[in-house]
Amino acid sequence: MNMTKESTEVTYDLDLLAGSQMAWDRSEGLRFVYKGIYRGIRARCTDGATLEIGSGIGVGKAFFENLVTSDIVKTPYVDRAISAYEIEPDAGGAWANIFAIDVLHHLTQPMRFFKSAAAVLKPGGRIILVEPAATFGGRLFYSLFHHEPIQPQLIVPSFKFDANGAGGEFANMGMGVGLFRDHRSIVAARLAEFGLTVKSVRYRDFLVYPLTGGYSKPQLLATSVLRVFTRIEALIPQCFFRVLGLRMVIVLEKNGG
Repeated sequence: MNMTKESTEVTYDLDLLAGSQMAWDRSEGLRFVYKGIYRGIRARCTDGATLEIGSGIGVGKAFFENLVTSDIVKTPYVDRAISAYEIEPDAGGAWANIFAIDVLHHLTQPMRFFKSAAAVLKPGGRIILVEPAATFGGRLFYSLFHHEPIQPQLIVPSFKFDANGAGGEFANMGMGVGLFRDHRSIVAARLAEFGLTVKSVRYRDFLVYPLTGGYSKPQLLATSVLRVFTRIEALIPQCFFRVLGLRMVIVLEKNGG
């Protein structure tokens, strides 16, 4: 998905979405892992209207009741066209929750996104972000098996970035760690200007997700085995995932709730 390309005409490669839908349909393991991710997001949400930014093929609706899905343009897979930089309020007022999976690291102006989200979030509402984690293990894994750069050292104030893709896109999978680990105090101060507080930053995923093959590779082990490995991962302490985890979950809360 391209959440950052700013031009007079924004286009979307629907063939890419169709490919993602085919991968989703054929991989039971992929659906199983994302079910856990969405359940984790839902557990962190407050009661009320929930918006997903960058919904892609809109699979979140299988795990959330009354979820509003969106993307940079309206596609057959989502409910609305919403830019991460110009988030619209819910029809009934402010959103209770806004979440995104693998979107933050595509934003050239992450602070602009936080400001936009905070403006349409009710007091006590939450922003929940699931992002690649540039831990030691994450950097090794993504460097070997993913085409997008993972360079947390480039995530520096003023947190505005130039496109680094051939088509004008931007990606840096080091965004989550760069903002919420390496520069957390600076970022927290900036977020406070928008009325947001960092409520939690946790790391997750080590072995199970790679074994699904993701959206581009075949599933490597039976889903029954992945279920066992998931139960084992649930017992592993955060100190392990902070070094070797592949994903991180960031929760921000709007002050005044």
